[in-house]
Amino acid sequence: MTSLATLLGLIPMALALGTGSEAYAPLARAIIRRLLVSVVVTVYLVPAAYLWFHRKDETQVEEVQA
Repeated sequence: MTSLATLLGLIPMALALGTGSEAYAPLARAIIRRLLVSVVVTVYLVPAAYLWFHRKDETQVEEVQA
């Protein structure tokens, strides 16, 4: 929710809608890009990596029990 609020708040700045905001538009676009990348990594890549490593441990436990 925090990331979404930040992204929505940066949209007017990225579009350079206000007076004098042309100087801050590239900064806002860079922040938006990096925030989107970090959200995708956090939501998809971290859980996928956890499951991958966890399943590896599960198979080792099953082999020991057999």
